[in-house]
Amino acid sequence: MENQQLKKRCAILYALICLLTVVAVGRLFYLQIIEGENYRAISDSRLARNIPIKAPRGEILDRFGRPLVTNREGYTVAIAKINDDKAALNQVILNMTNLFKAKQLAYEDTFPISQEAPFRFTFDKGDEKANREAIQKFLADHKYPADTTAAGVIEKYKEKYDIADSYTPAEARQIAGVRYEMRNRNFSSNNPYVFATDVDIETITTIKEQRNAYFCVTVYSEPIRQYTDGTLAAHILGRVGIINSEEYAELKDEGYGMNDHLGKQGVEKAFEVYLRGTDGTNSIERKIREGETEVVYSQEPIPGNSVMLTIDKDLQWVAEESLARNIQKIASTASYGSGHDAFAGAAVALDLNSGEVLAMASYPTYEPEFFNRDYNQLLHDERNPMLNRAINGVYEPGSTFKLCTALAALESDVVEPDEFIQTTGVYRFLNHDFMCNIYRSSGGNHGTINISQAIQHSCNYFFYEMGNRLGIEPIETFAKKLGLGEYTGIELSGEEAKGQVASPALREKNKREWYPGDVLQSAIGQSDNLFTPLQLANFVATLANGGTNYEVHLLKAVKSNTEDEIVFENQPKVKNKISISPENREAVLAGMLLATSEGTASAAFADFPFTTGGKTGSAQLAKGSSNGIYVGYAPYDNPQIAVAIVIQHGGSGGNASYVARDIFWQYFFGAGGGSEAASQTGTLLP
Repeated sequence: MENQQLKKRCAILYALICLLTVVAVGRLFYLQIIEGENYRAISDSRLARNIPIKAPRGEILDRFGRPLVTNREGYTVAIAKINDDKAALNQVILNMTNLFKAKQLAYEDTFPISQEAPFRFTFDKGDEKANREAIQKFLADHKYPADTTAAGVIEKYKEKYDIADSYTPAEARQIAGVRYEMRNRNFSSNNPYVFATDVDIETITTIKEQRNAYFCVTVYSEPIRQYTDGTLAAHILGRVGIINSEEYAELKDEGYGMNDHLGKQGVEKAFEVYLRGTDGTNSIERKIREGETEVVYSQEPIPGNSVMLTIDKDLQWVAEESLARNIQKIASTASYGSGHDAFAGAAVALDLNSGEVLAMASYPTYEPEFFNRDYNQLLHDERNPMLNRAINGVYEPGSTFKLCTALAALESDVVEPDEFIQTTGVYRFLNHDFMCNIYRSSGGNHGTINISQAIQHSCNYFFYEMGNRLGIEPIETFAKKLGLGEYTGIELSGEEAKGQVASPALREKNKREWYPGDVLQSAIGQSDNLFTPLQLANFVATLANGGTNYEVHLLKAVKSNTEDEIVFENQPKVKNKISISPENREAVLAGMLLATSEGTASAAFADFPFTTGGKTGSAQLAKGSSNGIYVGYAPYDNPQIAVAIVIQHGGSGGNASYVARDIFWQYFFGAGGGSEAASQTGTLLP
């Protein structure tokens, strides 16, 4: 009986197995044969993934279409999050930082804590109060107690990111530095962290060969900015860099990703909207059949548009070379107090009939392509090579400001072009003696002179009298109309200093007292007057062209990289127009002609092929040689180009005038015949 029941159960089980087998075979038949093609397509699509293709940025060209910035292919290395093993990731980070340090390669590390113990915060905001505020903001952002020390921050990072105690303090700091960057860039499984760009092939080979040490590091190629001429126009062109968390929060709705690059300074930033391209997409499909892989371009990248600047590449080169050479020569040949300590400066050249920047040099400079590599060295260079002195350096104008005072006096009818004034060398005002420049040097005076001759000789006595007759308000008004102490309109927003015009209101704002004698000091370019070289160039351009103050600009046109056509062409914009009577303008320009033909700038222009107009200035400083300033234009009878030169501790404006000569020569005649030739007929230090 039991055997029969057992056989019956086995038969039922066997039948059930057979039934399940039939069902399984039938289902497989249905999936593989009847619906095989459909499910194969579904399977293939599930194995597909989209990879963005970075679009090249547009090129930056000079006014004649010659390249200043282009692109080349370079390697980028990124760290991907492939699991939650923090300890393993920390070791990869340390391996990467050690590799890059050994090869002296740059990678991002803005963690504001010193590299070595004893740890300290490294904020450098200019004063102790600002540093304390920066520390408190950093701690608040991290939600750390307000009394947390730099060493305490390292300990908290070690705890949060499982940085083992077996690491040395310096190694823990290296790891924490990268972890800080990862935190700022929202590192996650879907968002790899770009560790470095433009990495050399030897380093890439090391990473690929030692996969165990760099198991979560990926390598890919993308367009890298190529600056065609080293340091040329570095302060104008600016640089690009990877987007930071603040920029991403502001720009994410415009399609930027956390690993995108964008313009950080200069033209790269100002014209980002034109230069930025549209990324494409690679759709990669892995086929099951025969294990083949097929790449399908679902969308090609669209390069950014080319930006054509107003800069003349050759003129820019001459301005930079002449500025550097003359500064070095002044410092090496001058006696004490006459420029022995010259070390920096700026030169600007404008098309005075349009406001186009033809050249804009700042010295010392740097190579933008190696900005990241050289950043620490640049940051701690006492000469501050990262400062664009042409638009962000502010300087007393010295006697170049007398042109403004002269115009204000003439247009206000307090003096006539043909009026002569007897100078005595010492100007008496409210029981105070104000010395003329010639009296200081020789105890003499300039005799009986008119306003043109006063400009020629840079006579302080004459312009003290003009200041006394005018009062401060007309001087301030004309200075601002001529563009001094006002933004020029140049597109490098956020990088341009506004400067300031001396006035009682400015003193009151700064909680200082204005004295009656300050109007006399202001009239000769001292007191509180502070202007940028770009403002000085636009100021003399406005004088020379008859009173039209143009908005200064760098953008000439935008050229499509897909259609090879101009998509935008910039037009001159008038900021302000001053009504200047022809006889008053002629009186001021005649003085500028005398300054270059017989006066303080005559040595530089002694053998120049045609006449120019100019004015020198020397601004005394609390310590060291005076700043040397020169403003001018050419030709005298057909004004086309205006310049301003400032040499810090240059000794005199006569020294600076040689740079102007080189710029004029290049603009009108091309290479050769510059200040090296001029110095054969005159002296470098008149």
